[in-house]
Amino acid sequence: MEKIIDKVIIEGVEFTVIEKEKTIYAGAYSVAPDLNSEPNFEGCLTDEEVINTVKDSVTPDCLLVLSIDYALDRDIAERPFAMLRGQETTNPTQPEGIYVLEAEPTTLIKVQSTDAAWALTKKLNGLENPQWHMAPLFTLIRSIFESEKYGYELNICKQNGNEETEYYYFNGDKYVTVPVKKIK
Repeated sequence: MEKIIDKVIIEGVEFTVIEKEKTIYAGAYSVAPDLNSEPNFEGCLTDEEVINTVKDSVTPDCLLVLSIDYALDRDIAERPFAMLRGQETTNPTQPEGIYVLEAEPTTLIKVQSTDAAWALTKKLNGLENPQWHMAPLFTLIRSIFESEKYGYELNICKQNGNEETEYYYFNGDKYVTVPVKKIK
């Protein structure tokens, strides 16, 4: 369940601040073999198999990608990068081969992948649209909202499952979310 608590428009780009209840993610999961590598989904379920296998999906029109531990400083990281490609669900009990990750309640900031969002990303962060993922939009959100003006900081913790996430809707819409918390 999500509750919109604010909308901020910057240079034609809408950022939505959302309160999100505990969330269950289910899908294919892969961990990099070491701290300097990327996860490899070879041998995991395909995106289509994940979509057809996740029980009680609440995002049946979407494939999402959680970027696990990517926001942590590699110099102090204790775990290698991991990713979950899947969907949100209401059911923590899933078929064999489907990994389940539970995220604690958090605040998220969401932005849609649009030409305006990519132009703002280029302007503020010098990052281009790589076409095959949307990770630079995480940087856009963090560079704007992790500031005195907005007063947020990243809310990623090894135990709570809150991670930066890409949402790929089957109608072509794409969004990213970044978990945040107010700076005290």
